[in-house]
Amino acid sequence: MADAPLLGGANDATRSTGSRLSNARNVDSHAGKLRSVFKILRGGLIAPADTTYATIMILLNCDSAEERDKLTMQWRDHKLNELSFIGVVSPLTAVCLVSTGSWPEISAKPWYIRAIWYCGIIFALFSVLTAAQQSLRLHRLSAHREGLHYIRLCLVRDRKRLDSEEGQLKLVPRPFQVWSWQSSMMFLIMAVCCLLFGMLVLVWSSVWEGMKEVVWDDDAKLAITFTAVLLASIAYFFATQISLMVGVEVE
Repeated sequence: MADAPLLGGANDATRSTGSRLSNARNVDSHAGKLRSVFKILRGGLIAPADTTYATIMILLNCDSAEERDKLTMQWRDHKLNELSFIGVVSPLTAVCLVSTGSWPEISAKPWYIRAIWYCGIIFALFSVLTAAQQSLRLHRLSAHREGLHYIRLCLVRDRKRLDSEEGQLKLVPRPFQVWSWQSSMMFLIMAVCCLLFGMLVLVWSSVWEGMKEVVWDDDAKLAITFTAVLLASIAYFFATQISLMVGVEVE
């Protein structure tokens, strides 16, 4: 019986340790989710580090020249397919933005709504232009006898010592070059954002005009419904992007 308090204390200690471990796991889980969100906001939608930067690191630092050329060809072919897809989607986005000018009574709305959509048209057109220019560059470089080598020169900066590699010198991609190859996607995303943001401002503009008193009319119902669906779609979109993130190890 005298050992009962001691046993009880051990159980309490075990429960306390288990509770601390559980809390630590929860904190790590929440921290991991926050890191994923920040990673998405920082560049995951345009230039994911795991599938863009790491991929280039691998192809630049292959020991075998044959494997290096093979990975370079894979990168070139997939990049051309990506640029081709963007070259199709961007004009469709531009058409959607241009068609907003024919909406009824749009000329009577505030000027900044049309300004947002016109900016979106610029982004969509530059997305097409950038995709076409980069596609031509890859095709012309590939036609050269040393085309694969020249493609790698468009990606590499210089040799740099990496802390994770115990001071070993490795070829490192240029950060700006990585973003440059993703610029057509960046322009497309900005065009879509302008289209959606312009629509959001449009549906709320009628509500703002009569803000002297809150009236639950059709304009307010439309604005709230549109905003709710838009926020839900954005939340689901970011959730899918986070769930599809992968970690690619650079050997």
